[in-house]
Amino acid sequence: MEWVWGFLGGGNAPKRPVPKAAANDPLLRLAKFKRVYHTILQLCNRPRNLTSEGPLLDQLQSCLGKVVTLIREEARAPIPHPCLQFVAANQVYAVCARAATVSQHEPIIQSTVAVYAALVDSEEEDFLSSAAFAKSLMRLVRKVVESGTVLVTIDTETAILELLFTISAKIRLQPEILSSWFQSSVKPELEDVFLTEKKSFVGITQKDDFPLCYLLIDRVHHDGRIGDFARTGLLYIFEATGRSDDLEQWVVSSDLPTLMASGLGALYSQLNRELSILHPDATLPAVLAMSDYSTTHPRATAESAFSERHRSHMATFLSYLAFWQDVLDHCSSADVKQTLLDHFQILFLRQLLYPSLLQSSDTDAGSSIAVLTYMTAMLESLEYPDLMNMMLEYLLAIEGSSPAVQEAPLSPTTPRSPNATRRRQSLMLLTTPNDPNDAVEPSLFNLVDLIMNNVTSKNDQSVFAALKLASTLLNRQKNFAFGTLLNVQSCRRDAVGRTTGALDVELEKLNAIATSFHHGAEVDCAYAGLTEDTRLVIEAQIPFLDTKPEQHGSKQIGCYRLPQEDHLLRAMRDLLATFFTNSVDVNLGLTQAIICIALCVEVRLDGWLAVHPSNYPKDPTTPGSQRDWHAHLDEDENAALSAVKKAANPPTWSDTTAPLIHTTLQALASELDALRATIPNLDHLISGRKHMLQATGHDTASHPPSSVASPTQATFLEVPNKATNHSRSSSHSSLAIATGKATGYGSPASLVASSSPTRKAGDGEERSSSTPVAVPTAKSSVFLPPPPETPSTTDVLMQTIKFPVNKAAAGEGVDVAGEGEEVRKASLNHVLTNVVVLQEFVLEVIAVLQVRAAVLGEREVKVV
Repeated sequence: MEWVWGFLGGGNAPKRPVPKAAANDPLLRLAKFKRVYHTILQLCNRPRNLTSEGPLLDQLQSCLGKVVTLIREEARAPIPHPCLQFVAANQVYAVCARAATVSQHEPIIQSTVAVYAALVDSEEEDFLSSAAFAKSLMRLVRKVVESGTVLVTIDTETAILELLFTISAKIRLQPEILSSWFQSSVKPELEDVFLTEKKSFVGITQKDDFPLCYLLIDRVHHDGRIGDFARTGLLYIFEATGRSDDLEQWVVSSDLPTLMASGLGALYSQLNRELSILHPDATLPAVLAMSDYSTTHPRATAESAFSERHRSHMATFLSYLAFWQDVLDHCSSADVKQTLLDHFQILFLRQLLYPSLLQSSDTDAGSSIAVLTYMTAMLESLEYPDLMNMMLEYLLAIEGSSPAVQEAPLSPTTPRSPNATRRRQSLMLLTTPNDPNDAVEPSLFNLVDLIMNNVTSKNDQSVFAALKLASTLLNRQKNFAFGTLLNVQSCRRDAVGRTTGALDVELEKLNAIATSFHHGAEVDCAYAGLTEDTRLVIEAQIPFLDTKPEQHGSKQIGCYRLPQEDHLLRAMRDLLATFFTNSVDVNLGLTQAIICIALCVEVRLDGWLAVHPSNYPKDPTTPGSQRDWHAHLDEDENAALSAVKKAANPPTWSDTTAPLIHTTLQALASELDALRATIPNLDHLISGRKHMLQATGHDTASHPPSSVASPTQATFLEVPNKATNHSRSSSHSSLAIATGKATGYGSPASLVASSSPTRKAGDGEERSSSTPVAVPTAKSSVFLPPPPETPSTTDVLMQTIKFPVNKAAAGEGVDVAGEGEEVRKASLNHVLTNVVVLQEFVLEVIAVLQVRAAVLGEREVKVV
């Protein structure tokens, strides 16, 4: 009959369909799982032969992979789940773990970890609440990552940490399973033993009580996913302390807080003691390249803030500091939180950070720069109030009488438990020096002393680092700066006496100074951008202030007065007096610090940036023609008119009544006028320098972000795109050369010379002249070489400019050299850049004065 089927076209005889097993048949899944499990048992029971066990290990790994697949399929299938029940009843995971630890074969370890992960994800049979499951997993993980006998790759360790993180997340959501992973065996009486023996660490190490927690804390400082899993998992553990009294007391008595504080201290100690914040030649910003900026550090041992090693160490330290904040933020136990803060204060602040501050000095050209830079980075990264308050209260030696203490929230005052109290006492006892004379406290030398010593230093890097730290403190924690860094004096809110007449005069005088530096349409464009930035900063402070003067002790607008005798203000005024010869980065830090003070709406501007009300005219009436409608005004209207006239009266303006900063700026304008008399084309040179700085994309304004920011921030380390900047500079240079405008130089070589770093004259020669030689303004013929007596543009820019000491501008704190001695000098190339920076600063001062009056209204300036 077969040929009949072929003839009819059937091809082959029809076959009966073979019945297939249902994919969701639980009995068939169980049978398959048992076969794989029995194979694993047989492979594990075979005697080991190290020379020929390769195929056996590969087969065992294959079986473990099948187990993972079957568990995943079982978890997705409808109930019942007999395979998971079989795993729980026979502790299949223990057999897999034993095979992994005995073989020490990484692929088998990876597959075993995958088995545990599949069981944890299944959420069946209460694996996470099983003490046997927890013990088996912890034994496996500790033998793999702690014993040191098994070498695993990053991928395997990442898989392990991901599993531990998953378990921590489950504990956070299901507090009832904590008892399977944590068993406290702490004995409070052991604390007395540690106190007696004076151990080098504080706390009781009990890894067997909670191995999961110790596995996580040992890896919180790692980079990449391992560190992310460890940090987040530990956050969940600390969050669970608020729901378990046993865990709370265990953490307080354990050495976990000590490990965290010592880990932070170890990362801080890893940072170099001597630091250089000088830009390398390859990444030198244009605003510094067009000056006398030197990229050579006097000490070779100082590490560059731009090196990959320092940046890596700094990023690791700041990430661990951020982890501290996250832990305190997630910790729901008051005792645990206070214990962590105690360890931060005693073990990190007192034992490490403050001694490094105390031992720093600007004479060794590096240690004070390092400490100031690290402090700036910490202030910029810290946000948790208790941590910030504790650090600044200690380093600034703030007592109860300081305005900062009255207005800033202090550390929590929740009553401590006896266990937490005993723990702090043990910390204090173990860290107390044997000789009381060896104890040092910030009351003798604090952070303000460090800042002031370096602001007046002769080292430009020290000055810049100190000014940057002062600006950061004012920007981020200004309440702590009041009464410490700034010797402000409290005043009544109704003592505001500034008027619109005074404001008009102040703006007019400052605008005259700004335009005296350089006339140009770009001044209006720069001022428009500055006013917008200033408005945003001032408006951001208003919602956080209490404008009701009747509430005693509340923060108010204009509640502090800054006297002209303030030490920081005087030091900055002395630096401002030598602006043209200062380093450009110092000037950028200086102008930023002054603007930061002016932007604090709690600080009044009277006396130092604005005319003091005592210099207003005593007679409120002003002579003027009487209008016909004046005779028809009633008493109230006459009083209102008199008030308006009084507010519009200009104050008495003289050299003795002018504000402190204005007097110094006027002296600088006079110096520039004297220089303009010796260099006829100075305005053209200034215009060219401004255009070149704008073409490179650098902002010379003092308001942050400034051209030179903190060495720890991205704005300081980012390198501008060379191709982009080159193309912009080239196009602008071509335009300037083609039009013959804006630069005023005689040849294309002028742009090249101005955009390169300053070079000193060789062979000990000094290109100096008491009367600088001016560049001819007449155009040279393109067919003839320039006359031999015409100096090159490079020679003109490299000539040394000498400035006499201005006693009125320099103040009492500046030593005046003897007659004939050079006190201040810089190249013309350097002076041009500083002139551009100074004009931007004056424009920003104008913007601050005008925007404060516009935004704060009558709380700043009286209209009537």
